[in-house]
Amino acid sequence: MPLPLTQSTSNRTGINMPKRFHNILDFALWVVWLLVCLFTLGFPAKYRERLRLFEGLYNIDAKDYKAWSTLPVYSDRGYKHNSIQTLRQKQQEEWDRLNITMSVITATSAAALAIQAISSSTQIYWLVTAFYSIAFGLSLEGLILITHMTISAGGSSDEGIARLARGILYSTQYRAPRLTAFIMALPAIFATYSSLSLLLGLAAMVVVGPGEGVGTQRKEYILASIIPVGVGFLFLCSAIVLCEIGTWLEIWGRRSERSTLPEGGDITGAPVPCCSYCCSKSQHSTVHGARTLGP
Repeated sequence: MPLPLTQSTSNRTGINMPKRFHNILDFALWVVWLLVCLFTLGFPAKYRERLRLFEGLYNIDAKDYKAWSTLPVYSDRGYKHNSIQTLRQKQQEEWDRLNITMSVITATSAAALAIQAISSSTQIYWLVTAFYSIAFGLSLEGLILITHMTISAGGSSDEGIARLARGILYSTQYRAPRLTAFIMALPAIFATYSSLSLLLGLAAMVVVGPGEGVGTQRKEYILASIIPVGVGFLFLCSAIVLCEIGTWLEIWGRRSERSTLPEGGDITGAPVPCCSYCCSKSQHSTVHGARTLGP
């Protein structure tokens, strides 16, 4: 018996609504992603492309494969009889360079603030002090983040890194690799903005010269310095929380599967895992049935 016209129309509408909702959600997330890339100088988009190299770090594409069921592999320790640096070792070198950069920025901005504090003969313009304070705060936050990310990544296996790169560590139904790319780009964002703040402080000191100091413009100084440092602190706390969640997800997953290394064990001599970017026989790094939230 054929369905009435109104009932069949409502059924088609009900089927199209989820698809339409997902299309609207994808478009909204894409707009947010573009805005984030705009205000962060495009670093998240660049790191998103780099994360594609880490998607094939560990082969988890088999249909019958169960998460955390195999012994962990740590390619950041290198491999025996192979002097070529792994992807994780190269990433660690980049973090080390950023750590040195932000240490220099922290020392420079702290010295500039100290010189202003002991200088009683010249009234330093309040905006100069605000820029130096921003550089000092952002560089400190970057140092804290790099330290935490280095330790967190060092304790994660190649499988955990591959799941992070694919955006399926937290959920296999909705992939969110852009979140991983944004967190991975935060140290470079902190380093760049702290350097720009230091440069703007120097430019303001040269162009404006002596003027109204922090004593007379205290409210403006607090607002100008606390907003960027506060936003950076919010990103710092969010990144640390997400890193901790990822670390404990792997710990609990391996405990439930009992796939931790034996005492004193290390498998750095194991062969390099199959990578979809260097091995034509490996499967494409996709997760069947999972939606990708973005590129």
